[in-house]
Amino acid sequence: MVDTVDLLIKVAKEIYSAVHPLLGTVDARKIVGSGFGGDKTRLIDAVSEKVAIEYLERNNFSCIFVGEECGVRRIGSSPNFYLIVDGVDGTNNAIKGIRFASASLALSRTGFLGDIEAAVVMDLYNGETFLAERNSGAKRDGETIKPSEIRCLKDSIISINITKNTGAARRLLPIISRAKGIRSFGSAALEICHVACGLLEAYIDLRGVLRTTDFAAGMLILKEAGGIFLQPNGEEIPNVPLTEVKRFSIIALANKELFHEISSLITPSTSLQGGQTTIC
Repeated sequence: MVDTVDLLIKVAKEIYSAVHPLLGTVDARKIVGSGFGGDKTRLIDAVSEKVAIEYLERNNFSCIFVGEECGVRRIGSSPNFYLIVDGVDGTNNAIKGIRFASASLALSRTGFLGDIEAAVVMDLYNGETFLAERNSGAKRDGETIKPSEIRCLKDSIISINITKNTGAARRLLPIISRAKGIRSFGSAALEICHVACGLLEAYIDLRGVLRTTDFAAGMLILKEAGGIFLQPNGEEIPNVPLTEVKRFSIIALANKELFHEISSLITPSTSLQGGQTTIC
């Protein structure tokens, strides 16, 4: 039986060792192909997946590897789990040397998002590690974490992916005007983890472009910490196959009270199912 969290940590460390020296370098930004979702693949992204695959092969792990760049790849003769890897989440930051990028890894026995049972997100600059195992809580560098207890938007620091989509941007204006502070860091996986440990009260992305590989690990870590991870309409993310490119808008929050306040500002109140909105 695979020790799931231990495996994810070891793969993340392999990625960190290979990628960290490339951060902010000219070589890192070289375009070497196209990724699974159609985006350009930078050298730093390709290197991150290459070392992950080599580690699995070298240690005789058999799995279905689902990479942000290489797509779906069978490793070994008898796969018994699915490994979802975004080796560099925050590529634009990584290639410029902006110190906010992460490796995001999640493991599922079935290949479906709802069955993710272990997750690791590692900061590629300082090695800080967030992890979770289903029904076992979440940790940051070995210490148990939980979200912020702040329950009002006016007291909250939230991270928003500031989009070039003008329609989505307009939906964000009421939130921006009410929140205590707004941030935009550029690595969804790491931002979700910062909600999980209380550094942020919420992370919002309304673009409808986040892939399951972007948030699979962060979603489990946040939920295991006790936070909330939903679509803007209040629905759970559907239990989609991890081997397919699916895209979503998401809201990651510390608690339900914040969700009701934030969602009331970006969706009609009639779409909320029994939620009470508290304006503080």
